Amino acid sequence: MKALVVYGTRYGTAAEIAAEIARVIKEEGIETDLVDARSIKDRKVSSYDLVVVGSGIKMGKWTNKALKFLQNNKKTLATQKVALFVSCGAANEEKSRPEGQEKYLDAVAAKNLVNPPVATGLFGSVYDPEAKHGLMYKLTTSFIKKELEKQGINSSKRHDYRDWDEIRDWARGLAKGLK
Repeated sequence: MKALVVYGTRYGTAAEIAAEIARVIKEEGIETDLVDARSIKDRKVSSYDLVVVGSGIKMGKWTNKALKFLQNNKKTLATQKVALFVSCGAANEEKSRPEGQEKYLDAVAAKNLVNPPVATGLFGSVYDPEAKHGLMYKLTTSFIKKELEKQGINSSKRHDYRDWDEIRDWARGLAKGLK
């Protein structure tokens, strides 16, 4: 059995999640390759039993390279088990999770895959006031800070919303689905 984990990342959050997913799948006895979507080039996707594709979400969008990977391999992925994951702010609060699931996973799968994915993972993001996220992020920072302060969270410090146990359990489930 062989698995490929492809990720698109802007600031490293999705890359860290992808690395943990790949580590757990490999730990379960499945040969696993981890590849940044920016450098995937001519990899023969058809040689994998499972393909996991993930992205960080910024301003409501997947990374271009991760989406291109799905689009460029749509026909091949129709014959394989495919799982999708995202790291996004919508996963940080229970009330926004259904919208995140629909917008960033279900809609992307419907548009870019022939068959439904075997699993989807909606994972939290990282809030880092020191990170260089660009102009649009700066414009929304005051809103984010107010929301964090309402929750009693110090907005001047980095906060990791990712649930690593949930991510590991999700990856183990993928591996068990191959055995």
